[in-house]
Amino acid sequence: MSRVTRRSVIALASGAALFSGFRYGHARIARPAPPDGPLSDDALALIARAWEGLDPAKVLDAHVHVVGLGADGTGCTVGERMQSLSNPGEYFKFSVYLDASGVSDLARADQQYVDRLTSLVSTQRPHGRLLLFAFDRAHDEQGRVLPDDTEFYTPVEYVASLARARPDLFLPCASVHPYRADAVEALERAAALGCIAVKWLPNAMNIDPSSPRCDAFYAAMQRLGLTLISHAGEEKAVHSEERQRLGNPLLLRRALEHGVTTVVAHCASLGQNPDIDAPEPRPLVDNFDLFVRLMREERWRGRVFGETSALTLVNRAGRPLETVLADADLQGRCLNGSDYPLPAINALMQTRAIENLGLLTSAERAWLNEIDRHDPLLFDFVMKRTLRLRRDGREHRLADAVFMPGRAVFPRLPA
Repeated sequence: MSRVTRRSVIALASGAALFSGFRYGHARIARPAPPDGPLSDDALALIARAWEGLDPAKVLDAHVHVVGLGADGTGCTVGERMQSLSNPGEYFKFSVYLDASGVSDLARADQQYVDRLTSLVSTQRPHGRLLLFAFDRAHDEQGRVLPDDTEFYTPVEYVASLARARPDLFLPCASVHPYRADAVEALERAAALGCIAVKWLPNAMNIDPSSPRCDAFYAAMQRLGLTLISHAGEEKAVHSEERQRLGNPLLLRRALEHGVTTVVAHCASLGQNPDIDAPEPRPLVDNFDLFVRLMREERWRGRVFGETSALTLVNRAGRPLETVLADADLQGRCLNGSDYPLPAINALMQTRAIENLGLLTSAERAWLNEIDRHDPLLFDFVMKRTLRLRRDGREHRLADAVFMPGRAVFPRLPA
């Protein structure tokens, strides 16, 4: 897989959408070639090395999306804009996600999505567990639903039912918009369903984490012991520059002030935001640097964490990934996530880019590509366990603890 820039990836997707038959012409963008046989001994040895030092019962992928179209009464929805040919870029993105998720029949999309995910993790030997995300609708400042701004919706009841059916594989994560009139009640229902965390994507959901509107919600989260997992940094689904400012990681200080354990998804590794600590006119600063500043503030130690999902994507791999690898204190307060189904999208997950950074050998890259053809979820895990940065005569890897977050991160984590 060749290394390309983010702009090239976008251009590739747009061009393919127009000229490659849309839904049926881009399987190579979404998925690797089919397996050409059983895994080689070298690939199996790489998987075995990846599990060294880990207790499978404690391993957690803390960033897994569940998406559906509402088939079989799941309650899931995907926004009309993504399913309409009048928006070719959005339609193509939706089609790529379907391919990456193993969905071939829209009438059975919800079940196929879950079947594929279940098959991937259950056939791994050994395997950890996945934290499944619900996803709430966008709301305005008065707490009213914004259907046109809601890209997708996944009810908490649905992900909780998946976790109840396979507690050996899945744990549920709620998503509740804090501006809702029933936000606290919805949060309490989610906790009763066994949810251990709450997922936000402020840029897409129209949430200002620094708003006083969130205070009652934060108080309830702290009381219930629920962890906040909030996207930070740029979000490609958002078209409004003003909404991108809601992804400023420094806005999460208000949750921390309320005692809420907070996970900054992706380590805020994409885009820029105004430095709200600086006087006007506020300069734009890389979101990743704002994240590092937040992590360095001692008053939040033990309460704020980073998360590795998307750090190895072609449009993010580089300084953020290398910084996390090299800084033992920083990665000691990070946890792992795959951002599934993104690992199954070839245009985003390019191992040559990681090899070019010097973080993999050519042989390791070949073995990882082999694993990818069998299981993109396992591929993401093994790649992150294999990454190493050689600097100042030392070799830096992601620590075992990154893959085994305990109750310091998730107080409601079941045994």
